[in-house]
Amino acid sequence: MYVNKLKLNYFRNYEEQELELINGINLFLGNNAQGKTNIIESIYVSSFGKSYRAQKDSELINFHSDFCRIDLEYYKNSILKKNEIYIDHSKKIIQNDGIKVKKISDFIGEILIVIFSPDSLDIVKGSPSKRREFIDMILCQLSKSYLIASQEYMKCLKLKNAMLKKEKIDREYVHILNEKMSVYIKKIVESRKIIVEKLLNKAQIIENHLTNGKEKIDILYHTDFLGMTEQEILNYLDEHLYIEEMRKASIKGIQRDDFIICINGLEVNKFGSQGQKRTALLSLKLANFEVLKEEKNEIPILLLDDIMSELDNERIAFLLKYIENYQSIITTTEASFVKDIERIKILKVSNGRLEI
Repeated sequence: MYVNKLKLNYFRNYEEQELELINGINLFLGNNAQGKTNIIESIYVSSFGKSYRAQKDSELINFHSDFCRIDLEYYKNSILKKNEIYIDHSKKIIQNDGIKVKKISDFIGEILIVIFSPDSLDIVKGSPSKRREFIDMILCQLSKSYLIASQEYMKCLKLKNAMLKKEKIDREYVHILNEKMSVYIKKIVESRKIIVEKLLNKAQIIENHLTNGKEKIDILYHTDFLGMTEQEILNYLDEHLYIEEMRKASIKGIQRDDFIICINGLEVNKFGSQGQKRTALLSLKLANFEVLKEEKNEIPILLLDDIMSELDNERIAFLLKYIENYQSIITTTEASFVKDIERIKILKVSNGRLEI
């Protein structure tokens, strides 16, 4: 899988821009705040139907317009396909090969991506929510049923929290919500356990290469529900209702799961050096790439947003060697690290305009 053409109309600081990409390294070079990351964001939006940077779709629209549009041509299993996204201040329309996408769950996973940015370091050193987002992003691209289960669980959780905030709580209603949530929890926990095992197998091989066998990475899945039946999960949720009534919020659920990342048996978030954290992240992201590639039998697109400044020369060399046969979109402020690369296209970015 790789992107062939990208056309932007009034997306962020691009008014009209069309470009062709190669099935290799596509490097966008320029100073900060010129529009490099906007290229990566547009491809992300074409994959997930939403931005990873903006809270609202309207934030993607250029100040001089009342709409924006992304047109993407890509090859999937050697077949040329097209994806179009139109956004204005009242609606968003997604079309894949001319057919309107009615549910986002029918679309996610069509265009496989792995994104790596400076913010990605939060997966290793940030809050549990960042690690859950990382795991869920992989699973949502792999499984439509997982995405639907996650969406339905969050709907139930929102309804439950709204009820818990009321002066008088309908316990029977909360029990019904817990009953529904227990079904989703079982599926989500089992899926997370399986993907963590697959991710870990790949990450340990990569970490071993990166550190010459000096470091071993591990991922420990922390959840209250592993190995439970749906009935046991329901009982567990119901048992904690009295505490939730006092706190006016849900205190148990998969929204509190965590994935502890360790190096040589020690939690890297607490005890790892900056170098170990960056190496762990690189191992996890490349493992993410390998898992998607293996499970979907397709090659994901790598989106690397200004990460070279976060890596030393040794890790940069390892990364470039790893990705040289795949499509990657890289943004950077300087390009001294690409001296001996053959399959590369360099485009300079300046104030929302590109030049080769």
